[in-house]
Amino acid sequence: MKTKAGNSRDSVEWILIAKGIGIVLVVIGHFYPDTSPRYWSAIRDVIYSFHMPMFFILSGYLYSHDKYSYSDLIKNKIRRLLYPFISVAALFFIVKYVAGWVVNLGHPVNIGSIYALVTDPVNSYMPLLWFVYTLFLIFAIYPLARMFLNNVVILLLLLFIKSFFGSKYLVFGEVIYHMPFFIIGIILRENAKLSEMAISANWRHILAALALFSLGYVVRLSFNVLPMYEYLTSIYLGITGSLFVINISHNISTLSVNRAKSVLLQIGYYSMTIYLFHTLFESTVRIGVLQVLRNIQVPFELF
Repeated sequence: MKTKAGNSRDSVEWILIAKGIGIVLVVIGHFYPDTSPRYWSAIRDVIYSFHMPMFFILSGYLYSHDKYSYSDLIKNKIRRLLYPFISVAALFFIVKYVAGWVVNLGHPVNIGSIYALVTDPVNSYMPLLWFVYTLFLIFAIYPLARMFLNNVVILLLLLFIKSFFGSKYLVFGEVIYHMPFFIIGIILRENAKLSEMAISANWRHILAALALFSLGYVVRLSFNVLPMYEYLTSIYLGITGSLFVINISHNISTLSVNRAKSVLLQIGYYSMTIYLFHTLFESTVRIGVLQVLRNIQVPFELF
């Protein structure tokens, strides 16, 4: 039975499945050993064009402007985002600081590393935390902007700022870049007709989203996009690629419970934990494998 995206139980399921698929893509994208062939770089480029924008779209879709007062919203996001940010940052700082006594680290941590983490997390000792930090700032800024401007005006303002002035700003650079995806999610949630047009379990929606994404990707590869339009191209690819995965997820959510669906739901449920700690696991496994097979040339496909 085909269901609409607006049903609450189905919405929870397809969102969890989308998060599950998304975090799998994140883990795959972060696997990039020195022996990676060119085709793997191309695959990663496709993944990176939409996997994180999708998480912001999903966050916006789940956001309800009337659910919390502003103070309650901030308290909720401090608990769900800022506490993990601080905890993981402190844990990895201690690990790297202690490791610096034992081995010669290429990028040792110090007090200045904490400042870099807060002002420019992408280029800090724990770059993964940029997403958590950016999402918290978006939740803090968006409701204030919404008091004075509607979604369309906020979206156009952000697109204008990024297209003409860039986003190379400390603290707020990633917010300017990614908040449009968050707002797209809100617009989809608040506009039932638009949501039904964009999100469906119907295979025609899935193929349409794939076709639109592929067209945009081919255009980006085939033509020299002017700098001011490069960001608009990124927005386009982020939205269409996300809708492709979201529609697949919505289709899976309508199926009877099976092993694959259950696994994706579980992965989606723990997506934030996986996001925060998967690189530690990947690095440990990779170092262990390299130590065991240090004298053997292992093909990339078997790594």
